[in-house]
Parts: sequence; C-alpha cells; structure tokens
Amino acid sequence: MFAVPLRRQYVVIEKLRFPTGTATANTIVAMFATAGEAVAKARLLLYFGVFAFCYILAAHFFHQLENPQIHEWVGSATLTTMAVWGFSLYCGPMLFGAGFLIGPRVGTSLFAGAVFGWAILGYLAKSKGWAPNPNPQSIHSNEMWGARGWILWPGVAIMVADALGSLVLNYKTFITAFKGTKDALAKDGAEVVDEGAIPNSWWIKGLLAASVSTVVVAWIVFEIPPYMSIFAILLSAVLANVAVRSTGETDINPVGGMGKVTQMAFGAISSSPSINLMSAGITGAGASQAGDMMQDLKTGYMLGASPRKQFISQLWGIGAGVCFAVPVYLLFDSAYEIGAEGSRLGAPAAVAWGAVASVMSQGFDSLPPKAIEAIIGGLVFGGAIPVVRKSFPKIAPYTPSGLAFGIAFIVPAFYSITMFLGSMALLVWMKRNKEGCERFVFAVACGLVAGEGLAGIVNAVLTILGIG
Repeated sequence: MFAVPLRRQYVVIEKLRFPTGTATANTIVAMFATAGEAVAKARLLLYFGVFAFCYILAAHFFHQLENPQIHEWVGSATLTTMAVWGFSLYCGPMLFGAGFLIGPRVGTSLFAGAVFGWAILGYLAKSKGWAPNPNPQSIHSNEMWGARGWILWPGVAIMVADALGSLVLNYKTFITAFKGTKDALAKDGAEVVDEGAIPNSWWIKGLLAASVSTVVVAWIVFEIPPYMSIFAILLSAVLANVAVRSTGETDINPVGGMGKVTQMAFGAISSSPSINLMSAGITGAGASQAGDMMQDLKTGYMLGASPRKQFISQLWGIGAGVCFAVPVYLLFDSAYEIGAEGSRLGAPAAVAWGAVASVMSQGFDSLPPKAIEAIIGGLVFGGAIPVVRKSFPKIAPYTPSGLAFGIAFIVPAFYSITMFLGSMALLVWMKRNKEGCERFVFAVACGLVAGEGLAGIVNAVLTILGIG
C-alpha cells in the first residue's frame, strides 16, 4: 500500500531506472519480438543470458570463478588486507549488468561511497578504537562493534536525509497525487498524465485494514503494545520512500541497514530484545515490500500495463505467498539449523538483526562511540545533496547520488566495485559506439541479470541436494 502513492513521483515523473524492473520489461519485449532489430536484441539477450547462466552454474562447482582470490595468488599483504575490508574482485554478471543500467553517475557514487565509507571512515573507526572487533565485516559480536557496524549509522543517515530531502523539495507532486487519479502534472513544460492510476480509496482502505490486522497479530503473538505497532507502521511509511528511491537508483533495497534505524528508535522506548526485533520487523517489511513492488510497477509502466490490474494481482500474490512461503520456510527450518554458526543457511542478515536487537534494548548508550556525531554528519551531507541539485540545475547531473553513496557504506565494498566497473564499461561503449550502445545496452544488461538469476535458482536446488 505504501508503494502506490510513491509510484507517480518515482516511476511516472522521475522515471528512475529500477534496474530489475527495467530488465524484466526488456526481457518480455524481446521474448515477444518479431521485427528485425527486435530479434537482434532478443538474440543478444539470449547469448548473454546463456553466458551468465553457465558462468554462475560453473561457479557453483569452482568458486574461484566468482570470487578469484588474487591476494592469495600474488601473496601480497596489502591485497590481503584490502580483501578483508571487502576491496576484492567479484565477477558477478548480475551486478556487472546492473552497472550498465544504473549508469556512470550512480556507479561512481557507489564506488566513492565504498572508498569513503570502508577505506576511510571504517579504518578510522577501527584505528581509534570505536570499532575494535578484529573482523571489519562484523556488525556486533563478542561485545564489540565491527567497522561495518559503525559505518552503517552514517550510511543510513545519508540515505534517509537524501531521500526525505528530495521528498520535501518535490512536495507538490505528492500533494497532486492525492487529488485524483487523472491529474496532469507539469514537468519541464510538458504534461505527464498518469492514466489508469490506482484510486486513492483502494490503497487508503487497504492500508487501514493491513494496519489493524498488523496491530492485532503483533499484540496477540509477540505481545507488542498497540502503540508500538502503530509507531512502527508510521516509521515504515517514511522509510518506504527511502527504500523505493534506493531501489530505483541502485537496484539495492537497503532494508537491512534501515532496520538498524528502527531498532535504535525502538531501543529508546523498550528494553525487550524480542519487542525491538519484531517491531523493527514490521517497519522493515513495509519498506522492503514497497521497494520490491515498485520494480513490478516499473515493468508494468514500461509495457503499458494497467496499474489497477497489477495492484489486484499483487493482492492475489500476497495470499499465494503466505500459502507457499511459510511451508517452505518450515521445510528449510527442519532440514537446517538456520542462523547457526557454520550452518549452510547461516542467515547473516538475520543474525545481525538479532545482535543489534540485543544491543539496542539497552538504549542509545549502547551505540558505538562517536556514532551520534557520525549520524549528524551523514544527515548534513545527505540533506545537502538534493538542495544543491534543486538550487543549481546545471550541475545536478554531476552531483553524487546520496542514496548510492550511503548504501555503499552498508553493502560489502565489492558490490559497489563490480557495479562501478559495469557503469564504466557502459561509458567506454558509449564513447566508442554510441548508436550501438543505445540500441543494445538493455539487451546485454538484461541478459546478464536474467542469466544469473535463473542460475541462482538451479544452484539453490543443487545446494539443497548436496551437490557441489
């Protein structure tokens, strides 16, 4: 429900990329194409899709293909240290293809954020004793914060400030979104009409029904006071905007990092780790689903599908998801010790949430040293970016993406590096053959994304069967 009022701004007006949604739309177009150039695009998509599929399938048996250990081959202490901090080579077709879709501005912002976050702030936090855990990839364990646990706070602050700053500066668009489904919006002197938009009454009534059921279930099952569930839902509405914009620009839904913000908020009003964890779960789920659904709405927008029919289909999908996802989880839970150290299903994100819940139940005093100052700095930096873009339109294309810069603090550095390399490959291709790049870039990128996605399903089955 949170995604619906945000669709107009991010899909119709700003036309953010939403790389996975864009890749899906282009794949569907290629599958049903018959014209000469369309067939050429489909053929190219197929070639790169088969390459990515075979590559990831082979990497299941030969892990070095995906994660070449160059530092071990060379025997360099410097490269080993860089690898420990995440600055290693990751040969993932999906992330490389996503770099084609996000473009050089966002790709460069990711790389700059990775360097500033991990190599500068992370190293500073460790050397100053603010994050003494010897494993920089650790959030919090053995009563010690890791570098990742320290830098995620300024990273999330940058993301939140950038997204909410953009929201405030574009408030007129959102006000118009509540006036009716066929209002014309002016952008750059041209009218943009959002035909077939989802009526406000649909998502408002749905949000009320979903909120009431959430409050009741949380109270009965987890003993969460109703006022805390209501607060969680309100906070989710704010973070949904961050998740949607981040997904639109980088294809990464930062629910894990944003969840730590909600855990900090609930830690201030409750000393129970279970209440902290499940209240933050309500907030994180709302924001996460908003970002994921917007990928679908982007695909539908590109294909000319009816948003109303997509909305109805999503509601049916929720019911089907409950019927299938819960039994599948129970199946995995009976086969593996989920979240246990050394388990095949280690669930690192869930372990991190649990660790932070235990810490945050002690309140703000449990934050790592100097984290408050880092959060303030992140808010100032992230809030300044949309102001600069709005005040100086001529330099807006050259300003960094605050969402991409901040999210690079949260994900491992090699994610950002691989997407950056993809965006640089796009830049080289554009300079050498602009016409060919514009014609076939989506086909190449979508083939890489789709191929690895399909191979991932096969690899998961092989893992469950104990093959490889």
